[in-house]
Amino acid sequence: MPNEPDSVLILFMGRQHAHAVTSIQHYAPDAVHIITSDDFRKSYVRRLNDWSKKFGFRKGTVQSVSDLFESTGVPSLLNCVFRVAGHEHAESNGKMETHRWAIGITGGTMHMAAVATTASNILDTRVFYVVKPAEGESIMPNKHVIEMPGLHSVKMAMTLNPSDIMMLMKEGKGSIPDLLGNTQIEPWMIDQMEVRGMIEINGNDWRVAPMGKQLFTMLSSGPLWSSVLATEMQKIMAQSTEETT
Repeated sequence: MPNEPDSVLILFMGRQHAHAVTSIQHYAPDAVHIITSDDFRKSYVRRLNDWSKKFGFRKGTVQSVSDLFESTGVPSLLNCVFRVAGHEHAESNGKMETHRWAIGITGGTMHMAAVATTASNILDTRVFYVVKPAEGESIMPNKHVIEMPGLHSVKMAMTLNPSDIMMLMKEGKGSIPDLLGNTQIEPWMIDQMEVRGMIEINGNDWRVAPMGKQLFTMLSSGPLWSSVLATEMQKIMAQSTEETT
């Protein structure tokens, strides 16, 4: 779509940088920003410039912190993310859609990954990790980039009735009119599930996306699932009995 807001990639980076290329190849973003420590700032300014020319994205900013291992490191890293958001807000004249963004947590330290995950929940972005391929295996962006469900996606999945989740998992795909007619899923829910990467829409057809499968499996394996599902089925049976009498 010509007027669609930019997709943005925010990469938390340390000494290793090969996973950044994998991330860029997987997401093909419109813009890329990097967050790192002052020790690596100069090298990432150069790399970001080279990558933007090679992969054809808009060069974003390189944000860095000097207090990575101090008590102020966490808020400093969060401020870097907010500066990126401010930059994109100005770049898009306020027409940005952060659900089209992705934050990479592969590089840097463990507390950088924790901050990146927190930031993804604040901004409502996707969050992902690039796994290391097995020895002798070539890196494949579509295989080794793993997205993790964010807080907003989990909350969206939890608005669905258990029986509807079971149907989505069992069928896997179908038509939207049938989905609306045979479940308690409403049109706004379909829109939000698509935005959250839980389902993919093609015309009047839908299919469960990998993220949706991951979320639905996680919810249906919880300790309270059987109890909630049984309660819902009892309500459905009671309503059906009332309608036939």
